[in-house]
Amino acid sequence: MKAFLSLLLTCLLVLLSNGSALACAACYGDTSGSKMGNAAAVGIAAMVVIMFAMLGTIIYCGYVLAQRAKNPLPDYEELLSNDETQPHPGPAS
Repeated sequence: MKAFLSLLLTCLLVLLSNGSALACAACYGDTSGSKMGNAAAVGIAAMVVIMFAMLGTIIYCGYVLAQRAKNPLPDYEELLSNDETQPHPGPAS
């Protein structure tokens, strides 16, 4: 009953609010003349570009991790035993 009353109150407040709270001009497609509409369209485009850049970065990170899982590096000791030409740390002799 309490959830129903809060839902009813929310719906009532949305219906009684003014129309400017419903959507911006870019959502309705009217961005031809006003500065506010143009700014909203540019803002939406910027958010979409940033979102796709972040998603692309996450996908690329997963791709790199999958490639590393398929082709792991050999153990450190094995690398040392295969390549004796590498200088060893310590004073030069």
